[in-house]
Amino acid sequence: MSCINFEGMKTRQVRQYIAIVVGISFGISILVHFNAILELFAGNANAHFRPLQVRITDTLTDLLITFLVAFLLFMINYYLINPFNNAKKIGLMQVARAILITLGVVYLLTDVLFELKHAILEVDDPNKFALFYFFKDLFIAAVVLICVFVIRVINDKQVILLENERLIRENLQSQYESLKNQVSPHFLFNSLTALKTLIRDDPENAGRYVNDLSQVLRYTLQSNENLTVSLSDEIEAAKSYIFLIRMRFNTNLNIAFHVDARYNQHRLPPLTLQTLLENAVKHNEISKRHPLDITISTTDKDSLVVTNTLQEKLSLEPGTGIGLVNLSKQYKLLRGLDIRISKSNNLFRVEVPLLKPTSDEGSNC
Repeated sequence: MSCINFEGMKTRQVRQYIAIVVGISFGISILVHFNAILELFAGNANAHFRPLQVRITDTLTDLLITFLVAFLLFMINYYLINPFNNAKKIGLMQVARAILITLGVVYLLTDVLFELKHAILEVDDPNKFALFYFFKDLFIAAVVLICVFVIRVINDKQVILLENERLIRENLQSQYESLKNQVSPHFLFNSLTALKTLIRDDPENAGRYVNDLSQVLRYTLQSNENLTVSLSDEIEAAKSYIFLIRMRFNTNLNIAFHVDARYNQHRLPPLTLQTLLENAVKHNEISKRHPLDITISTTDKDSLVVTNTLQEKLSLEPGTGIGLVNLSKQYKLLRGLDIRISKSNNLFRVEVPLLKPTSDEGSNC
């Protein structure tokens, strides 16, 4: 779902275009009449023996006329070339039409406006048909056309960059959603395997197990709607899951929480704790002779640590093999971070970053 306001974007582009062309038009007028401006400051007394006040008025009027001509040419070419319409390519016919219209308009406008100036100020310019005026008009037309085409090229490149960024972002989002969708079957596979064992060994509690399993699955489906969930929500869901696996292992499974409350609103990918708990249960022996101890704690480095005693099974349970790998990929796609896995003689440790909450968590835009 797009969050772009196209009408507002078009209005901003027009305003930006006007602001740019006002500056360029002013620069063109300064360049064209730079010699006359220098003569004013230099106090050239040989300027057709005209008084300073007359020369100042004449120069300012010329600057204004040139500015208006350049600005009007920019606005005309806005509709001829449409530099912000990247959906439509510019053809040779469109370029030729823009050049011809620009040249025609610049000569017509300058002739009319300067004739109007001479009539109002009641002055006569003996050089108004000189070659200088021809090249001046040609210079204005060329600068305007070049600037409009440059604006068009820059805008096209910006649009391409934005489109590439959007495609990259959508690709990352697609990858992330794919990873999350793989986690749900992974969790369901292990839960149904546990339910199968419970039905065989403890049919009386199988019904209660199904009820708690439905609560955990409901959280799984709801959490998959967001990129991240709060640590407090994840812990609550993990406790429901812990109840389910404890029905299989009773007192042979010991799980302790040492979580600092200040991290309750920090974020992490959905089902992170379930994935780590599943991983510990699946790969380690749990029996009266070898009870499994799992500790869930936070650190001062904004991370969550899950440790378990290492007592690997001789024969591993069948599984999809996506738990820790997917969790690592999710963190990389989210923030470019990674999880830390360490293993010693009698301890297996997984440390995952806790992401600081932001105001737009869960937003789709």
